[in-house]
Amino acid sequence: MKDNFLQYLKPLAAIAIIAFMVWYFSDIVAYILIATFLSLLGLPMARRLNRIRIGRFKMPKAISALLTLLTMVLGIILFILIIVPLIIKQGNVIASIDVDALLFYYQKPMNQLNEFLVQYNVIGSGETLAQYIESQLKDFLNFTEFTNFFANIVTATGTVFMGTFIILFLTFYFLMDDNLGRRFILTLTPEEHMENMDRILSDSKSLLTRYFHGILVEVVIMMTIESTGLLIFGVPNAVLIGFFGGLMNVIPYLGPIIGASLGIVLATLSELSLGNYDMVPVTIITVIGVFAFANVIDNTVLQPQIYSRSTRAHPVEVFLVIIVGGKLAGIAGMILAIPTYTVIKIIAREFAERMKLVKFLTRQM
Repeated sequence: MKDNFLQYLKPLAAIAIIAFMVWYFSDIVAYILIATFLSLLGLPMARRLNRIRIGRFKMPKAISALLTLLTMVLGIILFILIIVPLIIKQGNVIASIDVDALLFYYQKPMNQLNEFLVQYNVIGSGETLAQYIESQLKDFLNFTEFTNFFANIVTATGTVFMGTFIILFLTFYFLMDDNLGRRFILTLTPEEHMENMDRILSDSKSLLTRYFHGILVEVVIMMTIESTGLLIFGVPNAVLIGFFGGLMNVIPYLGPIIGASLGIVLATLSELSLGNYDMVPVTIITVIGVFAFANVIDNTVLQPQIYSRSTRAHPVEVFLVIIVGGKLAGIAGMILAIPTYTVIKIIAREFAERMKLVKFLTRQM
């Protein structure tokens, strides 16, 4: 009886210790996870560079890793150089909105809405919706506060630079030796589970690499579709709206709604800054139409390829996992749900393969 109790106590104690270490060193764990993600994205390029031969000369792994890392960093920098000016331009657009002209144009519908809100006691009889909106808009459109926001970001550059250095350092070594983490985990694994753990690490790496590459392709395609569609219809700040819209697709299911909502806000603010008050309804409908079209392509073509094939899971299974992840940890849980579930399934297949539920869930793996 005592031996059975100790048999169950040891793995539970190990899990508790690991959970505490992850919580206590959460920032370091985050750096390792980000570096792992970047290394998985860059690994195919590093491997191709490793196969380059010129006569007897073979590309050293360190050079391959360095070239891959530099390519990724340059890509990110180029992306920032394109997007940041657009964000600053949008900030100037917001600051240039004529609040008085805006309130005058929408005075009649606002009075009608104000009467409706007073009738149902949403606001007091002595209050007006116009006064409330005017005060909120002036606060929101205060460019001084907008610049102070960036000033606060600048004060945190020390932490950002340190975190960036750690991530780049780890990514370089993960690219140079893609079995580094694998060997470390195997040294901590009991001898009787070495074969199982080796298969877990191998399969997890393969599926997660395929999944992350699929997500990257999905985001780029969605950015392209949305930006191109908005440009065709002449929507202001089409590239910035398409960027945020495509980026939000890293959040399964909920991302397109967030992206479309943000796109409507940005497009509306741009039209208001130009004084095109009568174009606001048309612009909103256009943004909704473009995002709806892009979402249809995403749901029918991209997501089945990414989620179902890369994770080898049924669409209903994927949907339920994402919902549970969102319930447990919000947006972050939804983003991490699929890769986490994939690893859990692989572990369950190796250590609980006799269970009917595990057999059913891992039948395609």
